[in-house]
Amino acid sequence: MKQVKKYELNTELSAPHTGQMLAALYKKRRIYKAALARKLNRRASTMADYVKNSTIQTAILWEISHALKHNFFLDIAAQLPDTFATNVPADTSKDEKIVQLEQENLILKAKVEVLLLKG
Repeated sequence: MKQVKKYELNTELSAPHTGQMLAALYKKRRIYKAALARKLNRRASTMADYVKNSTIQTAILWEISHALKHNFFLDIAAQLPDTFATNVPADTSKDEKIVQLEQENLILKAKVEVLLLKG
């Protein structure tokens, strides 16, 4: 395995460029940085710096996520392998809904049989 030098970028392990993520969302949703800066009580130049930087503090990204109603953390998490562990409980609502619908389907089939026998 090739050893990566400190000054070389290891693209396999490099973190997502949060500035590019912010810039892409600003462009897509036509968000004015000055308006967002006012909403977050920051200077517009500070907002411009966030876009230039490759990393951002979690608390700042949290505030921006709330202000824009956009989950940047899920965007970042989606870039990690599915095999990575998480503390988030599994969403079982779909499984529960499937069981409920299967039971309802059985009841409806039984009703149809009863109606066919009467007819």
